[in-house]
Amino acid sequence: LFALVTLAEDENAAVELTCYWALVDSNHNEPRTEFIMSTEDVENQSNDAGKTVEIEEKGAGDEGLPSSYTHKKNDMVLDADGSTMQEEGGGRILMQVPEESKKFFTKKHAIAAAVLVGCYGSLAGLIAIINSIFSSNRETTTGIKHTNSAFGYHDGDNFGYTEPSPSDITTATDGGVVTESVGTYGVHLNEPVVTGSLQIPPYLDAVFVDMFQQSEEGGPELTPYLGMATSGEYPVFWRVPTVGSRVESVLSGCVKAVLATSAFRDDERAAENILRVYNVENRAYVNVDLSQTFGIERASDLNLADSGLADVFVSPHFNYVAHKLLSSPQHKGRMFTVFRHPIERAIVSHSDFIKKHQADSRLAQMSLAEFAQSDYSSKDWLTRFLVNKRRERVTWEDVQKAKEILRKKFLIGLYDRVEESMERIERYFGWFKNGPLERECHQNLIAAERAHDTEDYMYEVGQEGRIDIGSEVYGLMLKNNEKDMEVYWYAVGLFEEQGKLFPPLSW
Repeated sequence: LFALVTLAEDENAAVELTCYWALVDSNHNEPRTEFIMSTEDVENQSNDAGKTVEIEEKGAGDEGLPSSYTHKKNDMVLDADGSTMQEEGGGRILMQVPEESKKFFTKKHAIAAAVLVGCYGSLAGLIAIINSIFSSNRETTTGIKHTNSAFGYHDGDNFGYTEPSPSDITTATDGGVVTESVGTYGVHLNEPVVTGSLQIPPYLDAVFVDMFQQSEEGGPELTPYLGMATSGEYPVFWRVPTVGSRVESVLSGCVKAVLATSAFRDDERAAENILRVYNVENRAYVNVDLSQTFGIERASDLNLADSGLADVFVSPHFNYVAHKLLSSPQHKGRMFTVFRHPIERAIVSHSDFIKKHQADSRLAQMSLAEFAQSDYSSKDWLTRFLVNKRRERVTWEDVQKAKEILRKKFLIGLYDRVEESMERIERYFGWFKNGPLERECHQNLIAAERAHDTEDYMYEVGQEGRIDIGSEVYGLMLKNNEKDMEVYWYAVGLFEEQGKLFPPLSW
């Protein structure tokens, strides 16, 4: 069934819908009435092809669906997704447009409607299509397409994480929600990683709220977040290189959160002696730079936390944020982050490095292997920044301490499962809206980032030939990120355990 609604140039054109299609569930036996188009309708349609009528969505209601349309909703029988559908006898049928609607179209917008209907295939084929569309009482699809990274490094078995084998991966549908079997790490949210004298820094315990608490049943449960206005607690996003900007894009573009981040790095507005919120390409940012320590100091001097201007603090330096922005008794932080596989992160860092140094032929031609062996490539970045050792050598004790900080203080997201991660984050902080506009926004932004990932992957493969597990260049990058790999795969295990405390996914 193919239908096209077009606008007529003649403002006084009459709308005459003499017949209509009655689409019924296969359980019903009502006749199907053929739609007959007049010659004039066909000519109008041909002359005005392409002038499609669009419904403009404005805002979202309590159920996450459009709360208003540019036309009068009551003039037509509208389903939740905007189609002219209505229940009848337990099935769903396409209703004839009522007389009042014809008058509305003619009088208000001079819209002439011509519907071209083609039926392809046998009657059995048509019934099969109808069944697939209108099954399960025609529930509106609320999910968004889940994507994977182009790199796909599955080396968790070498770092304590047991991934499911292909034969173990099963997909089941429970109330429309697709679930998959997951791997295991042996992580328990209520069991400390460190003991004795090896503890996380006291100031982190004092400033950042534990992500989990003991439930009445004795197991872990999420520590409720009551909002900054009520609790004085700020969401703090720990920005990890090559993934932080992608998450920021969703927070500012889809969630519409006001961010205190690095939007004004090297911008004169970051040097003003007063805090303001600026609109930059329809996204809101406080005029601070939390990507650098001196920018955090300026934000502290201007009392960023007391100002209440920001919804989220975004910084790679969460330890410094704790000291400078959240040290007062009335303010604490709730930390969350999104991790990316360390080898993948190293490869993307090289791609970014090449793009930024096109003016220098020597640097622009540096191979991934050369980059991995140079001082430009970071070493165990995750572990260093977690335990606040920027220049000293990190130890395996530091790895355990880093794991404990993640276990106690962080809501974990994974870039390879970013759709699921963003839903959890948004649910926890009370930002989640499951409307069509929000879903489309998330899906479009994530798709754009995945396209960049694929470009980076194809570039590196073209340059190196092999970047997969076991290749020479993989070994070089692994050497730089040996401790980070331990931390990362522990975080993957945390992600799986934390997921048990959230409701079933809507996306």
